[in-house]
Amino acid sequence: MKSIYLTEPRQLEIREEPIPIPQEHEVLVKIAYCGICTLEQRLFDGQRKIYYPIIPGHEASAVVVTIGKQVRTSVSEGDHVVLDLVNRCHACPACISGNSNLCENRFKKGQRVLGAFSQYMVVRPDQLQTIPESLPLEQAALTEPLACCIRSLHKVKASLGDTILISGAGTMGLLHVKTALVMGIRVIVSDVDASRLAYAKKIGADAVVDPSDGEAFTELIMSMTWGRGVDSCVITTPAICAVESAIKVLAPSGTINIYTSYGDKPNLPIDMNTIHRNEFVITGSEGRSENDFYTATRALVNRKVVVDDLVSRIYPMEQATEAVEAAASGAMYRVLLDMEV
Repeated sequence: MKSIYLTEPRQLEIREEPIPIPQEHEVLVKIAYCGICTLEQRLFDGQRKIYYPIIPGHEASAVVVTIGKQVRTSVSEGDHVVLDLVNRCHACPACISGNSNLCENRFKKGQRVLGAFSQYMVVRPDQLQTIPESLPLEQAALTEPLACCIRSLHKVKASLGDTILISGAGTMGLLHVKTALVMGIRVIVSDVDASRLAYAKKIGADAVVDPSDGEAFTELIMSMTWGRGVDSCVITTPAICAVESAIKVLAPSGTINIYTSYGDKPNLPIDMNTIHRNEFVITGSEGRSENDFYTATRALVNRKVVVDDLVSRIYPMEQATEAVEAAASGAMYRVLLDMEV
């Protein structure tokens, strides 16, 4: 089989290696498609480092090949599946309390981290969900990012009738939009890119606004919320000004979720008295729990959230470098690698 290794910043190498043999409690899967997330982009350009060499990739769909004798699930050979590649111990306080995305042992030394830029993988049975063949595997590869958006909306306690501001109209911003609309939430999207705002409007956003015109930004949002402001805001762009703008239009007792991660270590641009007097809640969301992943799988299978339009281009694995560069260019939504060719 072939695997794509990141050996140092901007250096991807395809290596031939044996197909792994699953243990009795494991499942061997053949990867179909894998998305190129911001994490993979930052690993590639050196902003982020885990270890070298590493096989990147975590947004994956696959087909089951071999099932270990001690696997006690209903999965069968040939099943189509989506992979949830978080390492969870199911025993630490984070896991037991329902926050397994923050498992204290998920980066424990000796564990595989990521790994889906490979034609075959061995996974635990709790790391996969079966899907029907009616859901195309290329769309199924977006299960993991959708699960992250679901957790994000739970963190801001978004519910039917709310008004939410989504800052940033990239792939993750639009996934938030699609999910929030299904939940019966009124959605306002802000971005400086006119074409992305137009697409957000096309897929159903109730309003779009360019935050660079601060006065128009505030006026639109306040007029839509009867002068009160939005109930919540999700920041999907690393631009610091997005947080500054959101604070100005957040309703009392509203919640801001810092969904994006940052290449540096910016300070929160807000006077703490403002938080105190308005009872603002400022939180973050990191990854997804197994419950979020299960919800995302069902939402895609039931066609309640449709993501085919967010797959901009699919590259063969031999063109991995070009694929990562295309994903990082900002000119596309999600870019996938086809691991079967």
